[in-house]
Amino acid sequence: MVSATARIWASNNQYWMNGDVFDVGEWNYSGFNGLVAPIAAPGILHDPGDFAVVMTGTETGQVAVTVEVAEHEPEPADDGAWDEIVEVSLLLPGASPRVTTDMEDEAPLLPAFTAAGPGPFRVRVHARGRDAGQEELIVEDDPVEEHLIQVWPAPPAPTQVIKTSDAYGMSFRTPN
Repeated sequence: MVSATARIWASNNQYWMNGDVFDVGEWNYSGFNGLVAPIAAPGILHDPGDFAVVMTGTETGQVAVTVEVAEHEPEPADDGAWDEIVEVSLLLPGASPRVTTDMEDEAPLLPAFTAAGPGPFRVRVHARGRDAGQEELIVEDDPVEEHLIQVWPAPPAPTQVIKTSDAYGMSFRTPN
């Protein structure tokens, strides 16, 4: 397994997981699970996605992200330690799919998903501290929000919502 942790810069409450295909277009939140949106270009929620948008409570600022890339499905993390956990399938076409942000120099800080082999990939996203992140306009110092992303090669499967408990995610899951 390849693993790394980095502080990445969230912008507009998000960062991404993508390869060569990336076009959020004007995607709408209908049916969104509140944490990670697998998207097929141009901006349609779809299983499996060509890329994904990960929503952060932190509007602008640092989020601590750990990426674990494994050759086989890893053991699930302790769900009691996380507020939200969602598993999605992603195609991520391209030579070096990975976590990306508006800050181009951050991409090399976390491992490419292909460290475990070619896709498609199963991606389990964990989040905690999004409600605290939402309370601060800009998080420049120590992040209040943490994410764990577990990645492994796997055939496409439907999105699985494992745990939902934060108010920020609920704001996307509740119709207005």
